[in-house]
Amino acid sequence: MRTLFVSDILPRRPAGGAVRRMDVVTGALAGLGPVDALFVTAPDATLDPREAARFARAGLAPVPPYTGARAGAEIAMRGPCAAYAAHQRRALARALPAWATATRYDLVWFNRERAWLPLRGRFTGPVVVDVDDFEDVLIRRWARLGRGVWGVPLTPFQRVQARRAAAWWRRVHRRLAREADVAVVACARDAARLDPARTVVVPNSFPAPPLSPPQEAAPGDGPVLLFQGSFDWEPNADAAAWLTREILPLVRAKVPGARAVLAGRATPGTAALAGPHVEVTGAVPDMTPYLRAAALVVVPLRVGSGTRIKILEAFAHGVPVVSTTVGAEGIDAVPGEHLVLADTAEDLARHCAGLLTDPGRAAAMAAAARRLHAERYLPGHAAARVREAARRAAPAREAPQDLTMLQTRKV
Repeated sequence: MRTLFVSDILPRRPAGGAVRRMDVVTGALAGLGPVDALFVTAPDATLDPREAARFARAGLAPVPPYTGARAGAEIAMRGPCAAYAAHQRRALARALPAWATATRYDLVWFNRERAWLPLRGRFTGPVVVDVDDFEDVLIRRWARLGRGVWGVPLTPFQRVQARRAAAWWRRVHRRLAREADVAVVACARDAARLDPARTVVVPNSFPAPPLSPPQEAAPGDGPVLLFQGSFDWEPNADAAAWLTREILPLVRAKVPGARAVLAGRATPGTAALAGPHVEVTGAVPDMTPYLRAAALVVVPLRVGSGTRIKILEAFAHGVPVVSTTVGAEGIDAVPGEHLVLADTAEDLARHCAGLLTDPGRAAAMAAAARRLHAERYLPGHAAARVREAARRAAPAREAPQDLTMLQTRKV
């Protein structure tokens, strides 16, 4: 089986959640045969040769910035999402490598609907689309906080545009459910949004690390509340600000030595959160030392979709987790047994303080979560589901579809 893997996310190291999922998917597909990779990028992007070497062939499809009078007119008339998708289609019609369009593939796997939408019908082969995040869900959750998708405050006009964008993405998902041979999602709840009969759940995953004792805190150091992730993703940046400004002071009122560590790629805004009781590490090559030093992993996400690998990472390392409902959604964990859930700063702080002062309960919860991870969320579990999706899609078409017809359809 020869597969074309198409993504609008470049693999970068250290890997965040999206790249970890890509690694599992492409590794499983490589077990079925050669995998070519095509990355939709900005014009100045480059692909690390070490990443390219993982594939039979790899290339970039650059999309120029969307600016100028035409862009302004199209955005005003069609809305930003539809207008940018049209811009991508035009740009990619000229930018695709010849080998990608000339090869008859046994499978074309799109990493997210953002990659599928401007390239529908461009390649020959059955299609799988991995929808591990739903854009309309993100837009609605940001709007509840009075913000747009990049965390900026919403004006009345932008609220109208946000509703318009959410409705547009819902139409995209309906079209995807009709056109893709198989859709892939990260959890069973998301499968219900598409066509369950042609949807495969590929859970997020994390490898099992060697079991090691927690790292001893240095004399005078208080317990660490760890929040790990890429803080150039705006939902993580919002959660980091909420943790340090509102939740941590309430925890410290009950556990005076408690401190927060924000571990991962940081923006200037996140770096500015550093202070006497807050450490911002920036990008780290390995999260293991920070997990071993943590008393708790806190996931205070107020916006998100799909499932969070950071929670599975904590489960694998035996670190107790306190999360919002949004942060933990899609993971088959039982509140109170595998983790603690709360959705206000006061309740999150209360649960953090409770676990910090009850080490026996914290240890029992961490042990139960580690067992759950080993039973359901190892990369091997996800890889088996990737192979199932590929095999279901590959024989799905008895004859090639009319590419001209597909290329002329519009969302």
